[in-house]
Amino acid sequence: MKKPPPTRLALAAATLVALTLAGCATPVAQHAIDVPATFAAATSIEDEPDLAWWESFGDPVLTQLVRRAASENRDIKMAAQRVRAARAGETISRSALLPSVGLSAEGSYSDTGRSAAYKAQSPDASRQAVGLDVSWELDITGRVRAGASAAEADAMAAQYGERGVRLLVVSDVATNYFTLVGAQRQLDTVRAISTAQDETLRLVTARQRVGLATAFDVERAQTAALQARAAIPPLETLAAVSRHRIAVLTGGQAGQASAIVPFSGAVVVPATRTGQPASLLERRPDLLAMKAQLTAANFRRQQAAAEWFPRLFVGAMFGRDSLELNSIDIGSSRFTNASALLAMPLFNAGRTQAINDIAESSQAEALARYEDGIVRALEDVENSLVGLREERTRSESLSAAAASADAALGRAQSLFERGQVDLLPLLDAQRARLSVRLGANESQTQLQLASVRLFKALGGGWQAFESPSKTQ
Repeated sequence: MKKPPPTRLALAAATLVALTLAGCATPVAQHAIDVPATFAAATSIEDEPDLAWWESFGDPVLTQLVRRAASENRDIKMAAQRVRAARAGETISRSALLPSVGLSAEGSYSDTGRSAAYKAQSPDASRQAVGLDVSWELDITGRVRAGASAAEADAMAAQYGERGVRLLVVSDVATNYFTLVGAQRQLDTVRAISTAQDETLRLVTARQRVGLATAFDVERAQTAALQARAAIPPLETLAAVSRHRIAVLTGGQAGQASAIVPFSGAVVVPATRTGQPASLLERRPDLLAMKAQLTAANFRRQQAAAEWFPRLFVGAMFGRDSLELNSIDIGSSRFTNASALLAMPLFNAGRTQAINDIAESSQAEALARYEDGIVRALEDVENSLVGLREERTRSESLSAAAASADAALGRAQSLFERGQVDLLPLLDAQRARLSVRLGANESQTQLQLASVRLFKALGGGWQAFESPSKTQ
């Protein structure tokens, strides 16, 4: 076979290098957000938050519910299937980098059904053939590699999406649990105050009978008692709805909610530990997913740019073919066939340009989404820090006010029973105690919920359910 001249070989090699470099020359988009060194609402650079942050509240029931949800929640199971599908898509894309090998077998038989003399002219024939097919696209421009890398990034985005779902589920369990605890706390307070006001109504009614109180005093006492009683049903509803939500989040049904019994001991709100803002980008699953989506968009733009250049396909077939005529073995033979195809678009009515426009727009969108996600994540943390700090101050003030209201009510009750004050100061003290005590309870609940919102904004917690190697 005649060898090509050295100048042609050099030209072919130079062309191949140029095509490969052209496929890698597309711009790679990266975020340009200036991430601050510290959070503005944080007093200093705090340690990284706990991974299993729900345990820091000291509530064993909450910890049990969170772990059950992490293994039984249906949203998490659906997200895991999306990861499985994305991994399969990655395998499909990466398989294009290697040759495809197939096996083919063929058999045929024809019987004329005629006489022996006729068969001499048109014999019966039996043919069998077995072959091995090999086909391969040589990735001279990096198009196939870029597609495989994009599919790998998509699979990582799906995995981070699963972790994000797990974080949302854990946060929802904690939010509904503390809402349930707060509703029960309010119920205990309202029922105790309602009992006290019913007792006041009974006492005022008895005093009216002996002429020591008026009908107006009875009406006022009855109004206060009914108002306290009316506050119970909405709290019962809130507690039931929270129980139902927790039951579904943990993989059960609303009808099984009665089995959820909150912890009766003291629950603490953990100290703030935020870590540095830069670590947020490597901890929040939604940001990690957006980063992976941007990586996929970068590779897909490389893949689109390679559409301008030639594609080289090679193929080969190896096999054996045997033939019989009128039951006489004619013999068998081996066959080999090799081919190569170089294809390059010359005119396709703007299709290649449109493919590149789509890839460029998707890349720009993925970059904008990632940058928007970063600034929103920083905003979430700043808002959560401010909310937690101010709610802590509010809770301390309301707790002190509730203690004062309890003392004032005790004195008013004592003075009323000795006849030193009339009913109005007592009812005022009862109303003040009800309002302040409910406010203190509500603030305690909001403080716990604010702490959960901060942990959610910081993005931690999903790592606690994975081995260290999987979190990398």
